[in-house]
Amino acid sequence: MLYFTTDLNTYHIEASDGQMGKIQDLYFDDKKWVVRYAVLDARKWLPTRRILLSPAAFASIDTDNQQIDVKHDKETVRNSPSIPVDATFSKDLEMALTGYYGWSRYWLGGLLWGVEDMPGVNIDDQELEAQEMSNEPEHNLRSENDTWEFRVHANDGKIGDVADFIIDDSYWKIRYIVIQKAHLPSEDRFLALKVDIIQSVDWLGGDIYIDSDLEDLNDQTDYESKEAIIEAL
Repeated sequence: MLYFTTDLNTYHIEASDGQMGKIQDLYFDDKKWVVRYAVLDARKWLPTRRILLSPAAFASIDTDNQQIDVKHDKETVRNSPSIPVDATFSKDLEMALTGYYGWSRYWLGGLLWGVEDMPGVNIDDQELEAQEMSNEPEHNLRSENDTWEFRVHANDGKIGDVADFIIDDSYWKIRYIVIQKAHLPSEDRFLALKVDIIQSVDWLGGDIYIDSDLEDLNDQTDYESKEAIIEAL
């Protein structure tokens, strides 16, 4: 099933023994455009901690109740490696976190999640030992929140601004970038472009470059609302 990442930001995170908070942000890697962690707003429960969970920890998405069910109980999450609210999420912390939960280290291997295409858990001791000896991740994690209103450019001009992302709940890959078109008479209309045609990103400057021309993009279907995109896909 496909979801807007902005919609997931309204969902509650439900542990096996109670609610933990809402999704505050999503971290995706800048190589494969796959969501690696959900950052929880858990201030009411653990006010000094930042809680990150891999999609490997998710049991299901309950759209009726707008919640994501997690496989762990609250005590397991509470005892996870401590990440202070104001701390930078470093590669060392990521290694500690994946080691604690037993999540497969997705940067090993050529598939979306390392040796698998889907998020995996409970790797065996031999694999964990081999991963401990491996190199650090060769990627950067990017904040979904930080990409809002990034400018999107074709080869010959600006298309518009980032309005959302669309992900699937099997692989947790960002499938489409949703763009609010920039120019009259098409303002307030949206395009959904596959991330495969992204040529490069200036993460500091806030610019995304698409390998396409404006004329070709004008021939693509645009939509009056974001909701119409999901209905059409």
